[in-house]
Amino acid sequence: MTADTEKREVNSQEILDPEPINLPNLPSNFQSNQQSTYEEINQLFNEHDEQQSAVHEARDILGESAKDLTDSDVYDLVNEVQHLVDTWLEEFERKSFDGKTLNELIGINP
Repeated sequence: MTADTEKREVNSQEILDPEPINLPNLPSNFQSNQQSTYEEINQLFNEHDEQQSAVHEARDILGESAKDLTDSDVYDLVNEVQHLVDTWLEEFERKSFDGKTLNELIGINP
């Protein structure tokens, strides 16, 4: 037998107490980076699900008028309408409540 193929006997103590494995030095924030990456991916999936839900609901409301629109077009339309509604609501609240919104009156900061 050559040195490369020589069999080595292993005793039971070596199995119970293996030599420590030398791992590369990982940055101290490695675990938090992994968690952060997981959270970011999870958030992206949640945002995608919310977008798909909004598109589906908008298509149901728009009916035939949305059949020629892409999902991206429908989502953009939803965002534009939501922005208009939010702007108009804030303007109405400020006119009705001496320059304050309802959230400002009850102490909630959006």
